[in-house]
Amino acid sequence: MKKNALISLLLVLLFACACAMPRDAVSFATQPLPTPTATAKKPKTLAVVKAVKANLRSRPSTSAKVVGTLNRGSEVALVVDERVGPWFKVHDNSTGLEGWLHGDLITLKKAPPETTTSKAAKRKSGKSYINVDGIRVPSPVFTDKRPAGASARCRDGSYSFSLHRQGTCSHHGGVAGWF
Repeated sequence: MKKNALISLLLVLLFACACAMPRDAVSFATQPLPTPTATAKKPKTLAVVKAVKANLRSRPSTSAKVVGTLNRGSEVALVVDERVGPWFKVHDNSTGLEGWLHGDLITLKKAPPETTTSKAAKRKSGKSYINVDGIRVPSPVFTDKRPAGASARCRDGSYSFSLHRQGTCSHHGGVAGWF
């Protein structure tokens, strides 16, 4: 009899605690714990900093927060499949810092993994915008060679297909040069 009363008391307390918890805490408590996976991205390709000082940034942009500074000769590892245009996500083994470096600041020791940044790949993905004249124009793309129809090179290394000068490369650091 005492055993049943004790079980009933425990159930009432458990129910009361569950009701007093915030709704998201209850759902979180009932979710299974994630299991660690062995498929985490690991740095493979090595690069050497060739600039006197290189700012390691939180995002692939010159306006992003600087998370660290690397000196000439510092070795970093590229994080696999983490490239945005000319920016590489890198891991500095000596400090443990991870961030973004512009490709002009480093020399690759071996080729990075291929990225689909060609004009054809961008057009297939449908990345474009409608300009002020109502014409659909391809969005800026990152390629090693100047693509046909490009009107300008942006400061971040991408090529623009803009039909007007105003606003060209506005989200890419401005215009570096016109064609």
